[in-house]
Amino acid sequence: MKNRWLINIILLVMVLSISLFLFLKPTKIKQTKQFSISAFNLSDFDSIKIDFPSRASVIFKKSTESWDMIEPVKGRADQFSVQKIISIVATSSSEKLPSNDLAKYGLDKPTMKLKLIHKGQEEEFIFGTYNSVTEDQYLLYKENVYLISGSYSEAAATQPIELIDKLPLTKSEEIKYFDFSRLEQWQSKRLKVTRNNNEWSANEGSQFKQNEMAEWFDMTWVKNPAKSVEKSSIDLRIPYKSFDIHTIDGKKITFLRVQESPETKLYRVDEGLLYHFGSDIGFTMMNPPIEHSKK
Repeated sequence: MKNRWLINIILLVMVLSISLFLFLKPTKIKQTKQFSISAFNLSDFDSIKIDFPSRASVIFKKSTESWDMIEPVKGRADQFSVQKIISIVATSSSEKLPSNDLAKYGLDKPTMKLKLIHKGQEEEFIFGTYNSVTEDQYLLYKENVYLISGSYSEAAATQPIELIDKLPLTKSEEIKYFDFSRLEQWQSKRLKVTRNNNEWSANEGSQFKQNEMAEWFDMTWVKNPAKSVEKSSIDLRIPYKSFDIHTIDGKKITFLRVQESPETKLYRVDEGLLYHFGSDIGFTMMNPPIEHSKK
């Protein structure tokens, strides 16, 4: 009996010793060397040009505060999408190959050329074929071939209209007041809603709660991107109902209510863009939570 206990104790000590050894043993992690594509920052660039073999080039230019698309559609660019395109300068690759056989990587007939311009200097990134094993894409930059994620070319190859900002107003367009007086539901009240230092006011006899007005504005105009946007030439001779938004810098933005159902379509006249919203949220955009006292 004592021998059996002794054997069990010895076996237990051996198991614990082995477990402790494996736990404390340093793990060898295979380190893969990474090659930085460039030393640029995302903020270094002021122009972007994307060339394709069989479709129109896409051009962006940076204004004081944000990126705008210049070609083939003119309008405010989706800032996140542009940053994704530029972020190629901050990526790295596990491969850095010589560029003496471009055909091997499909770089003799590139799928796309991305040109980032800073201070008049052009940095060109050329995209080739995909690696059949890793599914990464070959990239030629400054006489070297790299292997990077295909997400960068996918972002740059997005259809131009999808790269347009889907918010109906920019962050820099600070609202002074809404003029809904030409919409039939507000014509009798000649409704104008004013915003001053985040405090709301409206025509005499209007009843509302500040928190509800703040929520309405935030939900429908600040954080409400359209489902889609399209470049459109609306016949301005058609008497669409419309409303105006005035900004604190004196700008007047006119929207035409082109359609209410089955979806709401609002045409921003100064941009020439038609914004598509769901019918419910579209209705709410033009109907702040205001009641009028009965006389």
